[in-house]
Amino acid sequence: MDEARLRALADIWGGDLRRWPVTDATAARAWSAANRSLAERALFEARQLDAALDASPRPAVSTALRDRVIASAAAAGLKARQGLSAALNRLFWIGGVGWAAAACAGVVFGTTLGSQMAADQQTDLVLEQALAPGLDDTTVTG
Repeated sequence: MDEARLRALADIWGGDLRRWPVTDATAARAWSAANRSLAERALFEARQLDAALDASPRPAVSTALRDRVIASAAAAGLKARQGLSAALNRLFWIGGVGWAAAACAGVVFGTTLGSQMAADQQTDLVLEQALAPGLDDTTVTG
């Protein structure tokens, strides 16, 4: 490790050694112990750059720019990769269709079973009242 290598790594990884790869951070700490003033200056400058980048506003990409980039990539013959995200989207879509089908089947089954049970209960009630001794129409109908 030397000053040029430390500055190059600080430009890449920033001024916080905790963000660096372990081997590079270990070497930088060892070199910094022997060359404290040079290391402090290089890391201080990198921390200032980190702070300036953190404070700067995030660029907002317009939809028109995004569409132009996609169109120019398509014109150049580049295709979107079908990676894990497309497979996951398909899986979620299929899963959603399954849940929707199960919900519809539950509604149909519940409605059919509910109306059948209500009809059976009404039939049982009418038969019970008709066979009950000592009840006349006034008692049954209220």
